[in-house]
Amino acid sequence: MADKGNIWELLGKSVKWEDVVRHGPKIVEAARVLYENSKQRQRQSPGSPGPAPGPEASSGRLADLEADIRRLQENEIEQAGLVADIASQLESLTRSVDALGSRVQTLLWLSGGALVAALAALALSLLR
Repeated sequence: MADKGNIWELLGKSVKWEDVVRHGPKIVEAARVLYENSKQRQRQSPGSPGPAPGPEASSGRLADLEADIRRLQENEIEQAGLVADIASQLESLTRSVDALGSRVQTLLWLSGGALVAALAALALSLLR
């Protein structure tokens, strides 16, 4: 298994964080739409009538198929919920990255001002 430090280093290099930050709100909205659509399909499907079974279809096989369909629908809703959770975490990460970027920019301006002041002080001390 890879070292955790190497994983984070690989993740930092391979992920285009600028794209993640830029498209974060779109991903969150798509996850919400997916989740809502899954919930609506789940509400509609239990009451909707299916095709009439032919004489060759056994009732046991039909019951198994209906149970499989219900399990798949529940799994789809569960997965859509997970995608929505991941999207909200991504949205939170995006906000944090934006805040961090603002702080870094502020610190760069402050350090630039401090450098100018230090250079001015050095020039004044050399002139005296």
